[in-house]
Amino acid sequence: MRTFLRGVFLLALCPGFFLPRAWAHGGHTHTVVPRTGVEEGSISGAATLRSPTPSVLGKNHGIAGFSFDYLRYRPIPPSDAHRLHHRGHDVHGKNHDETYSLVGGIGILNDLDLYVSAPIVSKSSIEVHDHELLGDKERAAGFGDMRAVLKYRFLKRFVEAAVLAGMKFPTGRTKAKRRSGDKFAAENQPGSGSWDGQFGIAAARRVYRRLSAVTSFEYSLNGEGAEDHKLGDVFRYNLGTSVLLRESGIYPNLSMIAELNHEWALKDHSREAARVMDSGGTSIFVSPGVILDLTGQWSFFWGMSLPVYQNLGGKHEETRFSMTAGTTFAF
Repeated sequence: MRTFLRGVFLLALCPGFFLPRAWAHGGHTHTVVPRTGVEEGSISGAATLRSPTPSVLGKNHGIAGFSFDYLRYRPIPPSDAHRLHHRGHDVHGKNHDETYSLVGGIGILNDLDLYVSAPIVSKSSIEVHDHELLGDKERAAGFGDMRAVLKYRFLKRFVEAAVLAGMKFPTGRTKAKRRSGDKFAAENQPGSGSWDGQFGIAAARRVYRRLSAVTSFEYSLNGEGAEDHKLGDVFRYNLGTSVLLRESGIYPNLSMIAELNHEWALKDHSREAARVMDSGGTSIFVSPGVILDLTGQWSFFWGMSLPVYQNLGGKHEETRFSMTAGTTFAF
């Protein structure tokens, strides 16, 4: 008989392994999947919202969930962006992105899980290319790129550790058009049009009673997508800690989470340039959040990421903040 420990442990599926999360680098996504409960005997109990954990579901146990992700950029003023565009810079007037995702997971074996996600994506921008429509608000919306991730826990003595491998499929819309009748740039489309590989490793340990720590490394190997555009590969390193207000197994319960997320992205490639100079760079985010476990099955989560350092390549929009919220059910 399964005993539920605490509720929502965010498992990773890209870099941004599952709930699609775009950072500052031209649409790179980071996804994780919260879940309720791990099998009895877990030694880490780590909970995170923006990075992978090594915890697994256990054979024949599953989760289903919904998440909403919001990413707000620091837009370049339309007149400035228009001048940069005519000077050959790769600017696209990004304003904010919204992603609504359905996520599911199943324990195939005691130490092997499979996760899938299906998103609806809306990307809002400001017209910066067409002089007559300069400053107008634009939006490209549609089905996004689906993802599948396998997680295998290979260590559960002293520390808990797991490896992850996933694939992003080109299922998203890539031909949305602006009011002018021209297609949105590849970076502003709901889908990427590319097949991308995702790999990672995560380790965690309960440090003291209700206090846990987790660390992870992730790498996204991006392929060529719509309009011959290839997003630069992305490396991420994450550190996180979580504290339970009450002992595990007592409900309702609350986890308080703090993470440090580092991202380094290579330059994009396009049909016009072997290396898109206005892309890539390094960002560091601080990500606080909470997970509310109402019962052993139902959990709700909320988190926010705030940039503390952004050194981006060339001229393109920085991230102002991002937010995630949702719910999961374990069965």
